[in-house]
Amino acid sequence: MLNQCPKCGAELPQDEQCRDRFERCLIMDYEHPDTYGAVHHLIVACYMLQHNAYSRQGWLGARALIVQAIQDGASPRKLREQNRRRLNSGRRDWKITGGEKIAEVNGITWTRTIADVRLDTAENYRADARLWAASVLADTEAIPGV
Repeated sequence: MLNQCPKCGAELPQDEQCRDRFERCLIMDYEHPDTYGAVHHLIVACYMLQHNAYSRQGWLGARALIVQAIQDGASPRKLREQNRRRLNSGRRDWKITGGEKIAEVNGITWTRTIADVRLDTAENYRADARLWAASVLADTEAIPGV
C-alpha cells in the first residue's frame, strides 16, 4: 500500500512520508558532497517549491535558480556566488519562507516528485534530480509571474 503526500502527490511506501525521503536525500548530500551533494541545490529547491514552503519572493527566486541550473548550466558554485548577497538576511527585506505564498502551486498535478528520485547510486540520484527539476519548471510555466 502507498502513502500519498497531500502537498505534492508523491506516492511513497506506507511507512515513509515525503519529508522522510527529503531528509534521507539531505543526509546523502552531506555525507557524499562530491557525488550526491552535487545536486543538493536542486533537491532542496524542488522539494520546497512543490510543498509551497517558500514565500512568494523566495519561491520565485528558487524557481529562477532552477532555470539557471537546468537551462543555463550554471554550477552550484556560481549559483552560491550570485545569490550570496541577495539572500543575506541582513540585506533582504523579505522572508524566505514566511509571508504570502503562491496559491496556484496548490493546484498543480506534479509530473515528478521526490518519490521519483532513486537513491541507489549517485549517478541515478543526480540524473533523477535533474529530471525532477526540469519537470518542476515545465509544471510551473503557467503560473503568472514566473
